[in-house]
Amino acid sequence: MNTVIHFSAALLAVGLFFVSSRLSIHAGSEQSSSAHDSAKKRLLLRGIANHLDFARICDTVYVLGERFIEVNLATQHATLHYRNGDSLRIPISTGHITNDGGIITPSGIFSVQSKSPEAISRQFGNTKMLSWVGFNYNVGFHGLEKDSYYRYLGQRPSSHGCVRTGREDVAELYKRVSEGDPVIVFDGDPARILTFADTLTFDTTSAYKLTSRTKAIGKFMDERLTLLYNGERIARQNFSVYIPLAKQLRPGGFAVGSRDSLTTPQARAISLIQSPLPMPLDFFQSSTIAYRNAADIRPQPKRSIDSTVVQDSIVTAPLKKGFGKNIRVRAKRH
Repeated sequence: MNTVIHFSAALLAVGLFFVSSRLSIHAGSEQSSSAHDSAKKRLLLRGIANHLDFARICDTVYVLGERFIEVNLATQHATLHYRNGDSLRIPISTGHITNDGGIITPSGIFSVQSKSPEAISRQFGNTKMLSWVGFNYNVGFHGLEKDSYYRYLGQRPSSHGCVRTGREDVAELYKRVSEGDPVIVFDGDPARILTFADTLTFDTTSAYKLTSRTKAIGKFMDERLTLLYNGERIARQNFSVYIPLAKQLRPGGFAVGSRDSLTTPQARAISLIQSPLPMPLDFFQSSTIAYRNAADIRPQPKRSIDSTVVQDSIVTAPLKKGFGKNIRVRAKRH
């Protein structure tokens, strides 16, 4: 009897071992198949993510200088950014439309064109504008003698077009900036931004130097935005644009566009067989502030077909003698 029981137990053990082995093999096969499918899905999702991220690339103008000013019309704040990461953020009040000629402060990329301890607005009752820092014809930063405008700073637009700031803040800004420092003005998320170029790796020989606005340069910059909106920016203009040191971008400025128009993915082949394409050096990230984490692709090696063709078609017209001279004492908007 005991022999039969031992034999049955041994047979049961062998059976359980056999079933367990088969289940393990089957489970291992399923795990292997599942891992393979997961890898394919990850590759597919990364490829799709790449495609979507290319749609969010903005057009960057690189700054070779040590600082630039950002004016955010939506938040009513201005920020002076330094290459080393320092910044000065101040509340402002920008322009709004009024019956006596007030305008909304124009958006765009400009540069500091003039500075004066005091400027006079002939258009608006000879108003004194303190610590004037002009960057777009008659539009600039300044303070006022009276305190009534202080309640609007950082809250809402209240000026005739200029960027009003507190007297102490604009005096500090006046001390820190120089003529030629870039200024970007935008409302919401711009499609074109400013960011500092890496002075060690940025290759100016393969990038386009942005100079004073002419009809040809303005057309080139507008077409660059159009290519971005149409998804052809990388495919047709895969080179960078930069502002040289202390370069005044006058007369006028360059459009910054809107991120809301970036709906078409940029044309670029994506392979799901090989490893996904690397992302540009910087791009919009939904998990962070769009503006500060947006930038162009890394400057490319010199290609005559990219940069020189565009350069050759542009002739910079010399500015007339005395241009902008009266801005120091005859600034109109305030």
